[in-house]
Amino acid sequence: MADDRGPFAGRDVALLDAGGTLLTLDTDRVRAALGEAGGRPTDAELLSAEAEARRWAGEAVRRTSDWRAIWDGYFTRMLEGAGVPAERIPAAIDRLWRANGVTGLWRRAMPGARQALERLRAAGYRLAVVSNAEGRVAEDLAAAGLADLLETVVDSHLVGVAKPDARIFEIALERLGVAPSRAFYVGDVPAFDVEGAKAAGLPVVLVDAAGLYPDVGVPRIKGIGELPDLLGL
Repeated sequence: MADDRGPFAGRDVALLDAGGTLLTLDTDRVRAALGEAGGRPTDAELLSAEAEARRWAGEAVRRTSDWRAIWDGYFTRMLEGAGVPAERIPAAIDRLWRANGVTGLWRRAMPGARQALERLRAAGYRLAVVSNAEGRVAEDLAAAGLADLLETVVDSHLVGVAKPDARIFEIALERLGVAPSRAFYVGDVPAFDVEGAKAAGLPVVLVDAAGLYPDVGVPRIKGIGELPDLLGL
């Protein structure tokens, strides 16, 4: 029988991003970290603002390699979008940095994430994560209840190279012992994920929950839960 999965035909290794793809912002932790400095933004306000901030960060990486500046800008835009008063934003960012350094702000699994990964595993796919992170993404995935489904986790902080550099994808492939022709990537920021994965020879699925990237030129899904259906499982 012909394999009609298009660019994913013959590829049985799924490399996945963490934050924004498998993990979502833990809005309860954010509000707790902000305390009185940040008011009480709703889940919807925080998640909508975070999506726009993530898009900004994807463009900022084209202009600078200063990751601290990118993260500060990301937090600033997220807080502005969530309605935090401008005069409170510096203190709020300090609180977020401290909170992220202690327990992480991305420890909540995306809706349907575990079920999607289980379906892929049942269909014979091998799974791994490639993430721009701070040295703790494996711990975050474990806290979210996803780590047992993954063969390896490549954390940019630990390997010394970050997306969109093709080398971080190559590290994952080397750990798994497979060629690029066997794999594809799933991520949520074109500048990091689409460009980086393509440079490594991988087709890409973009998670675009907010419909921010209609012209990205790769298959899009609204959430990781749609991935098995895209693959025809």
